[in-house]
Amino acid sequence: MSQQNDQNGMFWTTLAYIVWGLMPLFYQYLRGVEAMEIFAFRVLWSVPLMILLLWLTVTPVRVFMLLREPHTFFWLFLSTGCISTSWFLNTWGVTHGQVLLVSLAFFLTPLISILIGVFYLRERLTPFQLLALLFCLGGFLYACVSLDSFPWLTIGIALSFGSYGLIKKQVKIDTLNGLAAEAILMVPFALFYLIGVAGSRSYAENQGDVRILLMLTAPMTILPLGLFAFGVKRMQSLTSIAILQYLEPTLYFLLAVFVFKEAVDNDRLITFGLVWVGFFLFTLDSLHRHRKARRLLLAEA
Repeated sequence: MSQQNDQNGMFWTTLAYIVWGLMPLFYQYLRGVEAMEIFAFRVLWSVPLMILLLWLTVTPVRVFMLLREPHTFFWLFLSTGCISTSWFLNTWGVTHGQVLLVSLAFFLTPLISILIGVFYLRERLTPFQLLALLFCLGGFLYACVSLDSFPWLTIGIALSFGSYGLIKKQVKIDTLNGLAAEAILMVPFALFYLIGVAGSRSYAENQGDVRILLMLTAPMTILPLGLFAFGVKRMQSLTSIAILQYLEPTLYFLLAVFVFKEAVDNDRLITFGLVWVGFFLFTLDSLHRHRKARRLLLAEA
């Protein structure tokens, strides 16, 4: 039964990462729409969907109770800032022909998380992790030197999402209530933009197709989150989850090259090559530690 749950969890988690990885295909139809407008409608439509998801999963609604606690509110406010930055930069990148840089950001994010763990949580690196980190750092530094402009998009997404993971560890809250709280905290900023910013907007211009697509940004956000939450609960191996997360940037890369025809010159190949070596070493280290922990558990049993 346990093995079957793990396989089911693997299926749903993999499906979640595939949906995330194919997301640029959806956002290509919103090219020409301001990234901030996309973000604002994504937030507004996410709130009722999160409430519906809480109800469908029979999850106790703890959002408002959590927001009343000063300590929890503080960390949720910080996490909201991080995920908002990540959402906005991701949206801007995929709607402005920068899918490759977004892909690079997601490849670097786990390594950013490791760096945060080293400097903030005082964690020790294994030799493989250190080597992986050096290769990824080399790839990023090469990108800074070789590309025409500083890859602010890449570092912005990687830092914001890496910090998001650390901040979420500071407060004990289930995934769905946490996401619902963050969506609620984003609402005032979304409304401020939509009401307060002058000038015509795509939604206000009565473009039927664009209106529907802007409304669909919320379910496109919630769907993979729901699949992920459903799958992860049934998975026993954290190593498998760590490896599966690279499906998303891999799909981004393939879409950028073969669908959107973004330029892949030697400099970009060298950058990704160094990062991929780092990812390979990180994966080997994760597999090795997982097998070692499993052998210890079997020995104790």
